[in-house]
Amino acid sequence: MRMRNLEADIAEYSRLGIEVLYMHLSGLSSVSRRSHVERSGELFTGQEMIDWWSREENSVACRCSFAAVMVDQDGKPRSELLVTRVRQARDKWLAG
Repeated sequence: MRMRNLEADIAEYSRLGIEVLYMHLSGLSSVSRRSHVERSGELFTGQEMIDWWSREENSVACRCSFAAVMVDQDGKPRSELLVTRVRQARDKWLAG
């Protein structure tokens, strides 16, 4: 389901001509894998997200999600607030 949603998002934003990157969102739970948490708040292309989840070990029992983030021509988020907050939550989880 997650992959279908991502593929649909990619197609829709492309059709509309809206530049986006996808922010990885870890569940930040007690069973979250460190490698998944480390990606939380980072921005990736749609294809990079698909490739990462295509590796079997990454999709098994994964509670991660994604959010589209509008970016400018340089690939910088138009609004940093959400990205900053997600990264702060990630850093807090990683600190223990």
